[in-house]
Amino acid sequence: MNDSITPAWSLYESGLEYNRKINLYETTRQNERFYRGEQWDGYDRDLPRPVFNLARRIVDYLVGAISPQNISIRYSDEKLPYLDSAALRESVSAGLHLLEQNAAYRWKNSRMAEVANRALLNAAISGDGVFYCWWDTSVHSGQPFSGEIRTDVVDGANLFLCDVNNPDIQSQEYIILSGRAPVNDLRREALEAGLAEAELANIQPDDGDFSIPEREGSEKATYLIRFFRENGEVVFEKSTRSAVIRRAATGLHYYPVVLFNWLLRKGSYHGASPITELIPNQKYLNSAYALVMKHMNDTAFSKVIYDKSRIPEWSNEVGEAIGAVGGGTVADAVSVVGTGQLEPGYLDLITNVINTTKNLMGATDSALGDERANNTSAILALREASMVSLRQISARFARALGEVATIWADMLCAFFPAERMLPIDTEDGVSAGRPDYRLLSREILYARAVYSDHSTFSASATVALLGNLLAGGHISVAQYLQALPDGCIPDRFALLRELNAEGGEVNLE
Repeated sequence: MNDSITPAWSLYESGLEYNRKINLYETTRQNERFYRGEQWDGYDRDLPRPVFNLARRIVDYLVGAISPQNISIRYSDEKLPYLDSAALRESVSAGLHLLEQNAAYRWKNSRMAEVANRALLNAAISGDGVFYCWWDTSVHSGQPFSGEIRTDVVDGANLFLCDVNNPDIQSQEYIILSGRAPVNDLRREALEAGLAEAELANIQPDDGDFSIPEREGSEKATYLIRFFRENGEVVFEKSTRSAVIRRAATGLHYYPVVLFNWLLRKGSYHGASPITELIPNQKYLNSAYALVMKHMNDTAFSKVIYDKSRIPEWSNEVGEAIGAVGGGTVADAVSVVGTGQLEPGYLDLITNVINTTKNLMGATDSALGDERANNTSAILALREASMVSLRQISARFARALGEVATIWADMLCAFFPAERMLPIDTEDGVSAGRPDYRLLSREILYARAVYSDHSTFSASATVALLGNLLAGGHISVAQYLQALPDGCIPDRFALLRELNAEGGEVNLE
Protein backbone atom coordinates (compact mmCIF):
# COMPACT_ATOMS: atom_id res chain seq x y z
CA MET A 1 0.00 0.00 0.00
CA ASN A 2 1.22 3.50 -0.85
CA ASP A 3 1.96 5.56 2.29
CA SER A 4 2.21 8.88 0.47
CA ILE A 5 -0.65 11.34 0.77
CA THR A 6 -2.35 13.27 -2.02
CA PRO A 7 -1.80 17.05 -2.44
CA ALA A 8 -5.45 17.67 -1.57
CA TRP A 9 -5.04 15.81 1.73
CA SER A 10 -2.18 18.07 2.81
CA LEU A 11 -4.35 21.11 2.10
CA TYR A 12 -7.23 19.48 3.97
CA GLU A 13 -5.13 18.89 7.10
CA SER A 14 -4.04 22.52 7.01
CA GLY A 15 -7.72 23.53 6.86
CA LEU A 16 -8.55 21.29 9.82
CA GLU A 17 -5.83 22.95 11.85
CA TYR A 18 -7.24 26.41 11.07
CA ASN A 19 -10.74 25.33 12.11
CA ARG A 20 -9.41 24.00 15.39
CA LYS A 21 -7.48 27.22 15.91
CA ILE A 22 -10.68 29.28 15.82
CA ASN A 23 -12.49 26.62 17.94
CA LEU A 24 -15.03 25.97 15.17
CA TYR A 25 -15.85 22.36 15.97
CA GLU A 26 -16.47 22.73 19.71
CA THR A 27 -18.46 25.94 19.22
CA THR A 28 -20.67 24.30 16.60
CA ARG A 29 -21.24 21.20 18.75
CA GLN A 30 -22.23 23.34 21.74
CA ASN A 31 -24.56 25.52 19.63
CA GLU A 32 -26.25 22.45 18.16
CA ARG A 33 -26.73 20.92 21.62
CA PHE A 34 -28.35 24.07 22.97
CA TYR A 35 -30.62 24.40 19.93
CA ARG A 36 -31.67 20.76 20.32
CA GLY A 37 -32.37 21.25 24.04
CA GLU A 38 -29.43 19.37 25.54
CA GLN A 39 -28.45 22.25 27.83
CA TRP A 40 -27.27 20.68 31.12
CA ASP A 41 -24.27 18.81 29.77
CA GLY A 42 -21.35 18.96 32.25
CA TYR A 43 -23.43 20.55 35.03
CA ASP A 44 -22.97 18.63 38.28
CA ARG A 45 -24.92 20.62 40.90
CA ASP A 46 -27.74 18.82 42.71
CA LEU A 47 -30.59 20.78 41.17
CA PRO A 48 -33.65 20.10 39.04
CA ARG A 49 -32.74 20.33 35.36
CA PRO A 50 -35.52 22.15 33.51
CA VAL A 51 -35.02 23.35 29.94
CA PHE A 52 -36.76 26.51 28.79
CA ASN A 53 -35.43 26.58 25.25
CA LEU A 54 -35.34 30.29 24.54
CA ALA A 55 -32.49 29.74 22.06
CA ARG A 56 -34.57 27.54 19.75
CA ARG A 57 -37.57 29.87 19.98
CA ILE A 58 -35.46 32.83 18.86
CA VAL A 59 -33.52 30.94 16.16
CA ASP A 60 -36.67 29.43 14.66
CA TYR A 61 -38.14 32.92 14.42
CA LEU A 62 -35.00 34.35 12.82
CA VAL A 63 -34.84 31.55 10.25
CA GLY A 64 -38.54 31.89 9.48
CA ALA A 65 -38.29 35.68 9.17
CA ILE A 66 -35.46 35.48 6.62
CA SER A 67 -36.66 32.39 4.74
CA PRO A 68 -38.02 33.43 1.33
CA GLN A 69 -41.47 32.25 0.30
CA ASN A 70 -42.31 34.28 -2.80
CA ILE A 71 -39.06 34.26 -4.74
CA SER A 72 -38.19 35.00 -8.35
CA ILE A 73 -34.86 34.75 -10.17
CA ARG A 74 -33.81 37.52 -12.55
CA TYR A 75 -30.95 36.99 -15.02
CA SER A 76 -28.90 39.73 -16.63
CA ASP A 77 -26.02 39.83 -19.09
CA GLU A 78 -23.22 42.32 -18.54
CA LYS A 79 -22.47 42.34 -22.28
CA LEU A 80 -26.06 42.88 -23.40
CA PRO A 81 -25.97 46.72 -23.59
CA TYR A 82 -22.86 46.61 -25.74
CA LEU A 83 -23.97 44.07 -28.35
CA ASP A 84 -24.03 45.68 -31.81
CA SER A 85 -26.72 43.54 -33.40
CA ALA A 86 -30.35 44.08 -32.44
CA ALA A 87 -31.09 40.49 -33.44
CA LEU A 88 -28.32 39.26 -31.17
CA ARG A 89 -29.63 41.32 -28.26
CA GLU A 90 -33.10 39.92 -28.84
CA SER A 91 -31.75 36.36 -28.94
CA VAL A 92 -29.81 36.83 -25.70
CA SER A 93 -32.81 38.46 -24.01
CA ALA A 94 -35.03 35.56 -25.05
CA GLY A 95 -32.46 33.12 -23.65
CA LEU A 96 -32.34 35.00 -20.34
CA HIS A 97 -36.14 34.84 -20.11
CA LEU A 98 -36.04 31.06 -20.63
CA LEU A 99 -33.41 30.77 -17.90
CA GLU A 100 -35.69 32.70 -15.53
CA GLN A 101 -38.60 30.40 -16.33
CA ASN A 102 -36.38 27.36 -15.82
CA ALA A 103 -35.20 28.75 -12.47
CA ALA A 104 -38.86 29.05 -11.39
CA TYR A 105 -39.44 25.43 -12.45
CA ARG A 106 -36.23 24.26 -10.75
CA TRP A 107 -37.11 26.09 -7.52
CA LYS A 108 -40.39 24.18 -7.26
CA ASN A 109 -39.30 20.85 -8.67
CA SER A 110 -36.09 20.62 -6.62
CA ARG A 111 -37.80 21.75 -3.39
CA MET A 112 -35.38 24.62 -3.14
CA ALA A 113 -37.45 26.27 -0.39
CA GLU A 114 -36.64 23.29 1.83
CA VAL A 115 -32.97 23.33 0.78
CA ALA A 116 -32.77 27.07 1.49
CA ASN A 117 -34.28 26.59 4.97
CA ARG A 118 -31.73 23.89 5.77
CA ALA A 119 -28.90 26.20 4.73
CA LEU A 120 -30.38 28.98 6.87
CA LEU A 121 -30.66 26.73 9.92
CA ASN A 122 -27.10 25.50 9.41
CA ALA A 123 -25.92 29.11 9.29
CA ALA A 124 -27.89 29.98 12.42
CA ILE A 125 -26.28 27.08 14.31
CA SER A 126 -22.70 27.16 13.00
CA GLY A 127 -22.44 30.57 11.32
CA ASP A 128 -22.11 29.11 7.80
CA GLY A 129 -24.62 27.95 5.21
CA VAL A 130 -23.09 26.22 2.18
CA PHE A 131 -24.82 25.31 -1.09
CA TYR A 132 -23.21 22.75 -3.40
CA CYS A 133 -24.46 22.27 -6.99
CA TRP A 134 -23.43 19.09 -8.78
CA TRP A 135 -24.28 17.15 -11.92
CA ASP A 136 -26.18 13.92 -11.29
CA THR A 137 -25.69 11.65 -14.32
CA SER A 138 -28.21 9.06 -13.06
CA VAL A 139 -31.28 11.28 -13.61
CA HIS A 140 -33.43 10.58 -16.67
CA SER A 141 -34.90 13.66 -18.32
CA GLY A 142 -37.66 12.15 -20.46
CA GLN A 143 -35.52 13.02 -23.48
CA PRO A 144 -32.65 11.10 -25.12
CA PHE A 145 -30.38 12.83 -22.60
CA SER A 146 -29.59 12.03 -18.99
CA GLY A 147 -28.24 14.10 -16.14
CA GLU A 148 -29.60 16.92 -14.02
CA ILE A 149 -28.40 19.67 -11.70
CA ARG A 150 -28.67 18.90 -8.00
CA THR A 151 -28.41 21.47 -5.21
CA ASP A 152 -27.47 20.21 -1.75
CA VAL A 153 -26.50 21.72 1.59
CA VAL A 154 -23.02 21.04 2.99
CA ASP A 155 -21.94 21.59 6.58
CA GLY A 156 -19.78 24.68 6.91
CA ALA A 157 -17.12 22.64 8.76
CA ASN A 158 -16.65 20.59 5.57
CA LEU A 159 -15.70 23.58 3.41
CA PHE A 160 -12.04 24.58 3.16
CA LEU A 161 -10.74 27.61 1.26
CA CYS A 162 -7.27 28.47 0.07
CA ASP A 163 -7.36 31.97 1.59
CA VAL A 164 -9.02 31.58 4.99
CA ASN A 165 -9.19 35.36 5.44
CA ASN A 166 -11.31 35.89 2.31
CA PRO A 167 -14.95 34.65 2.18
CA ASP A 168 -15.21 35.24 -1.60
CA ILE A 169 -15.49 31.74 -3.07
CA GLN A 170 -14.91 32.65 -6.72
CA SER A 171 -11.62 34.44 -6.06
CA GLN A 172 -10.03 31.38 -4.39
CA GLU A 173 -7.12 29.47 -5.90
CA TYR A 174 -8.86 26.28 -4.81
CA ILE A 175 -11.74 25.12 -2.62
CA ILE A 176 -12.21 21.72 -0.96
CA LEU A 177 -15.32 19.89 0.25
CA SER A 178 -14.94 16.88 2.54
CA GLY A 179 -17.30 14.00 3.17
CA ARG A 180 -17.55 10.40 4.34
CA ALA A 181 -18.49 7.35 2.26
CA PRO A 182 -18.14 3.54 2.47
CA VAL A 183 -14.77 2.32 1.19
CA ASN A 184 -16.41 -0.17 -1.19
CA ASP A 185 -18.38 2.62 -2.87
CA LEU A 186 -15.26 4.76 -3.28
CA ARG A 187 -13.30 1.84 -4.73
CA ARG A 188 -16.12 1.05 -7.16
CA GLU A 189 -16.23 4.68 -8.28
CA ALA A 190 -12.44 4.74 -8.72
CA LEU A 191 -12.52 1.53 -10.77
CA GLU A 192 -15.22 2.90 -13.05
CA ALA A 193 -13.16 6.08 -13.48
CA GLY A 194 -10.18 4.03 -14.72
CA LEU A 195 -8.02 3.63 -11.61
CA ALA A 196 -5.88 0.49 -11.77
CA GLU A 197 -7.06 -2.37 -9.56
CA ALA A 198 -3.66 -2.50 -7.89
CA GLU A 199 -4.17 1.06 -6.64
CA LEU A 200 -7.61 0.42 -5.12
CA ALA A 201 -5.94 -0.83 -1.94
CA ASN A 202 -4.79 2.75 -1.29
CA ILE A 203 -8.39 3.63 -0.45
CA GLN A 204 -8.54 2.62 3.20
CA PRO A 205 -11.03 3.29 6.02
CA ASP A 206 -10.17 5.97 8.56
CA ASP A 207 -11.61 7.39 11.76
CA GLY A 208 -12.50 10.82 10.42
CA ASP A 209 -12.00 14.08 12.24
CA PHE A 210 -15.50 14.90 13.43
CA SER A 211 -17.57 13.79 16.39
CA ILE A 212 -20.45 12.40 14.34
CA PRO A 213 -20.98 8.82 15.59
CA GLU A 214 -20.73 6.04 13.01
CA ARG A 215 -21.78 2.43 13.22
CA GLU A 216 -18.95 0.21 14.36
CA GLY A 217 -17.44 -1.63 11.42
CA SER A 218 -18.96 0.76 8.88
CA GLU A 219 -15.63 0.88 7.00
CA LYS A 220 -15.88 4.49 5.88
CA ALA A 221 -13.22 6.79 4.49
CA THR A 222 -12.93 10.54 4.21
CA TYR A 223 -13.05 11.77 0.61
CA LEU A 224 -12.17 15.22 -0.68
CA ILE A 225 -13.60 17.11 -3.64
CA ARG A 226 -11.19 19.80 -4.80
CA PHE A 227 -12.05 22.48 -7.33
CA PHE A 228 -9.39 24.60 -8.98
CA ARG A 229 -8.96 26.42 -12.27
CA GLU A 230 -6.87 25.65 -15.33
CA ASN A 231 -6.98 28.10 -18.25
CA GLY A 232 -9.97 29.83 -16.69
CA GLU A 233 -12.09 26.66 -16.41
CA VAL A 234 -12.95 24.72 -13.27
CA VAL A 235 -11.36 21.31 -12.74
CA PHE A 236 -12.97 18.67 -10.51
CA GLU A 237 -10.84 16.23 -8.49
CA LYS A 238 -12.04 13.62 -6.03
CA SER A 239 -9.50 11.87 -3.80
CA THR A 240 -8.87 10.18 -0.48
CA ARG A 241 -5.81 10.26 1.74
CA SER A 242 -3.66 8.16 -0.56
CA ALA A 243 -5.49 7.92 -3.88
CA VAL A 244 -6.92 10.19 -6.55
CA ILE A 245 -10.25 8.66 -7.52
CA ARG A 246 -10.95 10.78 -10.60
CA ARG A 247 -10.21 14.15 -12.15
CA ALA A 248 -12.04 15.95 -14.94
CA ALA A 249 -12.29 19.34 -16.62
CA THR A 250 -15.86 20.59 -16.13
CA GLY A 251 -16.12 23.47 -18.57
CA LEU A 252 -17.55 25.60 -15.77
CA HIS A 253 -16.51 29.19 -15.15
CA TYR A 254 -17.75 29.32 -11.54
CA TYR A 255 -16.96 27.11 -8.59
CA PRO A 256 -20.26 25.29 -7.92
CA VAL A 257 -20.25 26.27 -4.24
CA VAL A 258 -21.94 29.20 -2.49
CA LEU A 259 -21.12 30.37 1.04
CA PHE A 260 -23.52 32.33 3.24
CA ASN A 261 -22.43 33.76 6.61
CA TRP A 262 -25.07 34.54 9.24
CA LEU A 263 -22.86 37.05 11.05
CA LEU A 264 -19.62 38.18 9.45
CA ARG A 265 -16.42 37.38 11.31
CA LYS A 266 -13.62 39.82 10.59
CA GLY A 267 -10.62 38.21 8.89
CA SER A 268 -12.23 34.78 8.41
CA TYR A 269 -14.35 33.02 5.81
CA HIS A 270 -16.32 31.37 8.62
CA GLY A 271 -19.26 33.28 10.06
CA ALA A 272 -20.63 33.48 13.58
CA SER A 273 -23.85 32.06 15.01
CA PRO A 274 -26.48 33.97 17.03
CA ILE A 275 -26.73 30.97 19.37
CA THR A 276 -23.18 31.54 20.64
CA GLU A 277 -24.17 34.81 22.30
CA LEU A 278 -27.44 33.32 23.55
CA ILE A 279 -25.83 30.47 25.50
CA PRO A 280 -24.86 32.44 28.67
CA ASN A 281 -28.40 33.84 28.91
CA GLN A 282 -29.87 30.39 28.29
CA LYS A 283 -27.69 28.89 31.04
CA TYR A 284 -28.74 31.58 33.50
CA LEU A 285 -32.41 31.12 32.62
CA ASN A 286 -32.28 27.35 33.20
CA SER A 287 -30.26 27.71 36.43
CA ALA A 288 -32.53 30.46 37.77
CA TYR A 289 -35.65 28.38 37.21
CA ALA A 290 -33.90 25.36 38.73
CA LEU A 291 -33.15 27.33 41.90
CA VAL A 292 -36.77 28.49 42.09
CA MET A 293 -37.95 24.89 41.73
CA LYS A 294 -35.57 23.67 44.42
CA HIS A 295 -36.62 26.45 46.76
CA MET A 296 -40.30 25.64 46.25
CA ASN A 297 -39.68 21.91 46.75
CA ASP A 298 -37.80 22.59 50.00
CA THR A 299 -40.07 25.24 51.53
CA ALA A 300 -43.50 25.01 49.93
CA PHE A 301 -44.97 22.86 52.73
CA SER A 302 -45.03 23.70 56.45
CA LYS A 303 -43.03 21.52 58.84
CA VAL A 304 -43.91 20.35 62.40
CA ILE A 305 -41.27 20.60 65.13
CA TYR A 306 -41.96 18.67 68.34
CA ASP A 307 -40.16 17.85 71.59
CA LYS A 308 -39.23 14.16 71.42
CA SER A 309 -38.70 14.01 75.18
CA ARG A 310 -42.39 14.79 75.66
CA ILE A 311 -43.87 13.43 72.41
CA PRO A 312 -42.07 10.20 71.36
CA GLU A 313 -43.57 10.13 67.83
CA TRP A 314 -45.62 12.50 65.71
CA SER A 315 -48.42 11.35 63.44
CA ASN A 316 -50.14 13.25 60.67
CA GLU A 317 -53.08 10.84 60.48
CA VAL A 318 -56.42 12.64 60.56
CA GLY A 319 -58.16 12.40 63.95
CA GLU A 320 -55.45 10.25 65.55
CA ALA A 321 -54.59 11.08 69.17
CA ILE A 322 -50.98 11.98 70.02
CA GLY A 323 -49.76 11.06 73.46
CA ALA A 324 -47.52 13.47 75.41
CA VAL A 325 -45.32 12.53 78.38
CA GLY A 326 -44.90 14.83 81.36
CA GLY A 327 -46.76 17.91 82.40
CA GLY A 328 -46.85 21.41 81.17
CA THR A 329 -48.59 23.01 78.24
CA VAL A 330 -48.62 20.80 75.13
CA ALA A 331 -48.36 23.87 72.91
CA ASP A 332 -44.86 24.40 74.29
CA ALA A 333 -43.83 21.01 72.91
CA VAL A 334 -45.08 21.57 69.34
CA SER A 335 -44.63 24.35 66.81
CA VAL A 336 -45.19 24.72 63.06
CA VAL A 337 -42.68 26.30 60.70
CA GLY A 338 -44.50 28.04 57.87
CA THR A 339 -43.63 28.04 54.17
CA GLY A 340 -40.58 29.91 52.91
CA GLN A 341 -40.99 33.19 51.08
CA LEU A 342 -39.41 33.71 47.65
CA GLU A 343 -38.17 37.21 46.89
CA PRO A 344 -40.66 38.43 44.22
CA GLY A 345 -37.96 40.50 42.54
CA TYR A 346 -36.17 37.27 41.58
CA LEU A 347 -39.01 36.18 39.29
CA ASP A 348 -39.14 39.68 37.83
CA LEU A 349 -35.44 39.41 37.02
CA ILE A 350 -36.01 36.13 35.16
CA THR A 351 -38.81 37.70 33.12
CA ASN A 352 -36.65 40.71 32.39
CA VAL A 353 -33.80 38.50 31.15
CA ILE A 354 -36.19 36.68 28.80
CA ASN A 355 -37.74 39.85 27.39
CA THR A 356 -34.45 41.72 27.04
CA THR A 357 -32.80 38.78 25.30
CA LYS A 358 -35.65 38.45 22.81
CA ASN A 359 -35.75 42.18 22.13
CA LEU A 360 -32.00 42.43 21.53
CA MET A 361 -32.17 39.52 19.09
CA GLY A 362 -35.05 41.15 17.20
CA ALA A 363 -37.54 38.51 18.37
CA THR A 364 -40.00 40.90 19.99
CA ASP A 365 -43.43 39.78 21.23
CA SER A 366 -45.13 41.39 18.23
CA ALA A 367 -42.73 39.65 15.84
CA LEU A 368 -43.26 36.27 17.55
CA GLY A 369 -47.04 36.69 17.53
CA ASP A 370 -47.28 36.92 21.33
CA GLU A 371 -48.67 40.48 21.28
CA ARG A 372 -52.42 40.95 21.60
CA ALA A 373 -53.80 42.26 18.32
CA ASN A 374 -55.57 45.35 19.69
CA ASN A 375 -54.09 47.61 17.03
CA THR A 376 -53.08 45.87 13.80
CA SER A 377 -51.35 48.91 12.33
CA ALA A 378 -49.23 49.41 15.45
CA ILE A 379 -48.28 45.73 15.59
CA LEU A 380 -47.35 45.82 11.91
CA ALA A 381 -45.16 48.84 12.53
CA LEU A 382 -43.47 47.13 15.48
CA ARG A 383 -42.90 44.00 13.43
CA GLU A 384 -41.36 45.99 10.59
CA ALA A 385 -39.08 47.73 13.09
CA SER A 386 -37.93 44.37 14.48
CA MET A 387 -36.97 43.29 10.94
CA VAL A 388 -34.48 46.16 10.57
CA SER A 389 -31.77 44.19 12.37
CA LEU A 390 -32.27 41.27 9.97
CA ARG A 391 -32.02 43.22 6.73
CA GLN A 392 -28.28 42.73 6.33
CA ILE A 393 -28.60 39.00 6.95
CA SER A 394 -31.54 38.82 4.56
CA ALA A 395 -29.59 40.73 1.89
CA ARG A 396 -26.63 38.34 2.22
CA PHE A 397 -28.93 35.35 1.87
CA ALA A 398 -30.62 36.85 -1.22
CA ARG A 399 -27.15 37.38 -2.68
CA ALA A 400 -26.29 33.73 -1.97
CA LEU A 401 -29.46 32.50 -3.71
CA GLY A 402 -28.58 34.69 -6.70
CA GLU A 403 -25.15 33.05 -6.83
CA VAL A 404 -26.80 29.62 -6.79
CA ALA A 405 -28.93 30.64 -9.78
CA THR A 406 -25.83 31.94 -11.57
CA ILE A 407 -24.19 28.53 -11.10
CA TRP A 408 -27.32 26.87 -12.50
CA ALA A 409 -26.98 28.92 -15.70
CA ASP A 410 -23.26 28.12 -15.88
CA MET A 411 -23.96 24.38 -15.54
CA LEU A 412 -26.74 24.47 -18.14
CA CYS A 413 -24.40 26.06 -20.67
CA ALA A 414 -21.63 23.56 -19.85
CA PHE A 415 -23.60 20.30 -19.60
CA PHE A 416 -26.74 20.67 -21.74
CA PRO A 417 -26.41 19.63 -25.41
CA ALA A 418 -27.77 22.12 -27.94
CA GLU A 419 -30.63 19.72 -28.79
CA ARG A 420 -31.86 19.27 -25.24
CA MET A 421 -35.09 20.99 -24.29
CA LEU A 422 -35.27 22.99 -21.08
CA PRO A 423 -38.29 22.59 -18.75
CA ILE A 424 -39.80 25.97 -17.90
CA ASP A 425 -42.57 27.19 -15.63
CA THR A 426 -45.33 29.32 -17.19
CA GLU A 427 -48.78 30.51 -16.15
CA ASP A 428 -50.23 27.63 -18.16
CA GLY A 429 -48.08 25.03 -16.42
CA VAL A 430 -44.82 23.31 -17.30
CA SER A 431 -43.63 23.77 -20.86
CA ALA A 432 -40.30 23.42 -22.70
CA GLY A 433 -37.91 25.79 -24.42
CA ARG A 434 -34.57 25.60 -26.14
CA PRO A 435 -32.22 28.50 -25.44
CA ASP A 436 -29.01 28.89 -27.41
CA TYR A 437 -26.63 27.42 -24.84
CA ARG A 438 -23.55 28.15 -26.94
CA LEU A 439 -24.55 31.78 -27.29
CA LEU A 440 -25.27 32.18 -23.58
CA SER A 441 -22.01 30.47 -22.62
CA ARG A 442 -20.12 33.35 -24.26
CA GLU A 443 -22.04 35.96 -22.30
CA ILE A 444 -21.36 37.25 -18.77
CA LEU A 445 -24.41 36.01 -16.91
CA TYR A 446 -25.44 37.03 -13.42
CA ALA A 447 -28.55 36.24 -11.40
CA ARG A 448 -30.21 37.89 -8.47
CA ALA A 449 -32.94 36.58 -6.22
CA VAL A 450 -35.92 38.83 -5.55
CA TYR A 451 -38.43 37.94 -2.89
CA SER A 452 -41.24 39.96 -1.45
CA ASP A 453 -42.45 40.25 2.13
CA HIS A 454 -44.66 37.26 2.83
CA SER A 455 -45.99 38.20 6.24
CA THR A 456 -49.63 37.64 7.13
CA PHE A 457 -50.02 41.35 7.82
CA SER A 458 -48.76 42.27 4.35
CA ALA A 459 -51.02 39.74 2.63
CA SER A 460 -54.04 40.82 4.68
CA ALA A 461 -53.36 44.49 4.01
CA THR A 462 -53.03 43.83 0.27
CA VAL A 463 -56.27 41.85 0.10
CA ALA A 464 -58.12 44.54 2.09
CA LEU A 465 -56.83 47.32 -0.18
CA LEU A 466 -57.74 45.41 -3.35
CA GLY A 467 -61.21 44.68 -1.95
CA ASN A 468 -61.80 48.38 -1.29
CA LEU A 469 -60.64 49.29 -4.81
CA LEU A 470 -62.92 46.64 -6.32
CA ALA A 471 -65.91 47.70 -4.20
CA GLY A 472 -65.35 51.32 -5.20
CA GLY A 473 -65.31 50.43 -8.89
CA HIS A 474 -61.71 51.58 -9.36
CA ILE A 475 -60.48 48.20 -10.70
CA SER A 476 -62.07 45.30 -12.55
CA VAL A 477 -62.44 41.73 -11.33
CA ALA A 478 -59.66 40.66 -13.69
CA GLN A 479 -57.31 43.28 -12.26
CA TYR A 480 -58.33 42.21 -8.75
CA LEU A 481 -57.48 38.56 -9.49
CA GLN A 482 -54.16 39.42 -11.10
CA ALA A 483 -53.04 41.54 -8.15
CA LEU A 484 -54.02 39.07 -5.40
CA PRO A 485 -51.12 37.54 -3.42
CA ASP A 486 -50.38 33.91 -4.28
CA GLY A 487 -52.40 31.37 -2.33
CA CYS A 488 -55.42 33.58 -1.61
CA ILE A 489 -57.59 31.92 -4.28
CA PRO A 490 -56.82 28.38 -5.52
CA ASP A 491 -56.05 28.25 -9.27
CA ARG A 492 -56.81 31.94 -9.81
CA PHE A 493 -55.21 31.82 -13.26
CA ALA A 494 -57.85 29.30 -14.38
CA LEU A 495 -60.50 31.69 -13.07
CA LEU A 496 -58.89 34.51 -15.04
CA ARG A 497 -58.90 32.44 -18.24
CA GLU A 498 -62.58 31.63 -17.73
CA LEU A 499 -63.31 35.29 -17.16
CA ASN A 500 -61.49 36.31 -20.34
CA ALA A 501 -63.20 33.57 -22.34
CA GLU A 502 -66.65 34.72 -21.24
CA GLY A 503 -65.76 38.36 -21.74
CA GLY A 504 -67.61 39.36 -18.62
CA GLU A 505 -67.47 39.42 -14.87
CA VAL A 506 -67.52 36.46 -12.50
CA ASN A 507 -69.09 36.16 -9.11
CA LEU A 508 -66.39 35.78 -6.47
CA GLU A 509 -68.82 35.10 -3.62
